Amino acid sequence: MAARVLIIEDNQANMDLLVYLLDAVGHQPLSAFDGEEGVALAHSERPDLIVCDLHLPKLDGHGVLQALRSHPVTRGIPVIAASALPVNDNGAALRRAGFTGCVPKSLEPDVLVPALEAYLPPALRIGHLPAGHEEIVAAPATPAGGHAALHILLLDAAPEYAGLSRSLLSHFGYRLTVVAEAAQIAACTVEHFDLLLCDMGLPDAGRQALVAQALHSFPQLPAILIQPAGAAPPSSRSRPVQQLSHPLDPSRLAAAIDAQLAAAQSETSDMMDISSS
Repeated sequence: MAARVLIIEDNQANMDLLVYLLDAVGHQPLSAFDGEEGVALAHSERPDLIVCDLHLPKLDGHGVLQALRSHPVTRGIPVIAASALPVNDNGAALRRAGFTGCVPKSLEPDVLVPALEAYLPPALRIGHLPAGHEEIVAAPATPAGGHAALHILLLDAAPEYAGLSRSLLSHFGYRLTVVAEAAQIAACTVEHFDLLLCDMGLPDAGRQALVAQALHSFPQLPAILIQPAGAAPPSSRSRPVQQLSHPLDPSRLAAAIDAQLAAAQSETSDMMDISSS
């Protein structure tokens, strides 16, 4: 089921790109070129999601947000700020102002749509996931490298990215189990996984503890940690942890997963050769 997405943007090139991308994947884009028009269109059309530029004629993004939040018809619609400037706090100030989230305009096209879809209810995402603890991710028609047979444990401890890692992985055809709490991590230790992916987002003591628990619980599992660039690497572990940072480049994430899995497979082969010699 497609979503109706209102884009409030005064730059024609940016508008054309968003309209094209959303239409290409099957969503229904709605367009407004100034803040007042955007508010009026939101009231009349009641879209599922609003993507709003911060610098708009007639009424800026914060004014649009205030108008939407003060009206009962539009109060509950997710509003995503689209920022052309670097957001050094990962959007924390914009969320405190009332925006549901933010996306940088610099995102690559193949990242932008999953980033926006992450703010939609699962049923409105083009590749939505079924309910339940273990999720079979919407796979490409022909998953490259037999991805559908590979099981990834995803620790999603970064709510500010609204499931972006999971949305990106959905395009690769992996089998996913997603956890976000200590008890869920512990419950997964009896299952088999091929790789551990931890998305920590903004570092704090609670998230660092979750990551440490996951790495400790699966010491031999190939692992990737997504945390801010320059953050301290995890403590010593028998198997190295590859580090990435947001904004996520899908091709870089896919390459990191493939590299970790290939290294693990090579190590297993070497051990088998030693044991048989």
